[in-house]
Amino acid sequence: MKKHAFTLIELLVVIAIISMLLAILMPSLSRAREQARTTVCASQMRQVGVGIYNYWTVWNGHVPWVESPMTNTKFGRAVTQVSDDQCNPFDRQRWPLSLPNVLMPTHMGNDKRVFACPSAIRGWPRAGGDFQYTYRPAAANQPNGVVTREGTYSREFFGFLDGRVLRRFMPEYNGDALNDTLEYGKTRGTYLRDLIAREGPAVVGPHFKGINCLNRDLHVQYRDQNTITRDLAPNFTDAGAQF
Repeated sequence: MKKHAFTLIELLVVIAIISMLLAILMPSLSRAREQARTTVCASQMRQVGVGIYNYWTVWNGHVPWVESPMTNTKFGRAVTQVSDDQCNPFDRQRWPLSLPNVLMPTHMGNDKRVFACPSAIRGWPRAGGDFQYTYRPAAANQPNGVVTREGTYSREFFGFLDGRVLRRFMPEYNGDALNDTLEYGKTRGTYLRDLIAREGPAVVGPHFKGINCLNRDLHVQYRDQNTITRDLAPNFTDAGAQF
C-alpha cells in the first residue's frame, strides 16, 4: 500500500498559515475582550447610579454626602503615606461615609464587586492582589484634605456628593446660550469614574486608555484619552490611588 504523509515543506507551510491567521485574529480578539470588560464596567456604574437615585428618592431629593479614601485621608497625610488598611473604602469604622458604605446595602444591595472595574490600572488595595475598589467618587472632600467651598470649580465638578438638594438630574436647556452652556458644563461632572494614571503629559485610563464615568445626569459615558487629558491633566498629581 502507498503511504500518505506530510512532507516537511508542507508542514512548514501549514504552520506559517496558522501563524499568519493568529497574527491577524489576535488583535481583534484582544479588542473584543477589552470591549467586553468596558461593558461590564459600564454596567457596574449603572448599578451605582441606581443606588444614588434610590438614595435621592428616599432622602427627599438629597444626594449622599461622601467622604472617600480614594480622594483624601482623615490622617492629614497623602494617600501614599498610609497603609492599605487605613484606606479601605469598605471599612465602616474609618470610612462610614464612603460611597459603598453610604449606598450598601439599603440602596443597592451588598455586592462589593460592582466597585471593581475588570480592566482597572489603579485601585485598592495597592499592595498587590486583585483590586477590590477602582473608582474615584465625587466625594465632597478633596485630595488636599480640605472640603472646598460651595460653588467652586472643584466642588461642582469633582466633589458635589455633598448632601445637597438636587431638584433634577437631567439638564434643562432653554435656548439661552449662557444657561445652556452652564447646564452642559454641569453634565461634565461625574458621580463616579475610573481611576487614572499618568504617562508623560497625558492621563491614561483602563479602557483603550480612556475611562467610563457616571455623569451627573446618571448616564454612563465613555471618554477617550484626549478628552480625559483635557479634563483632568491640570488637576492631576501622581499621588497614589487618590485620582
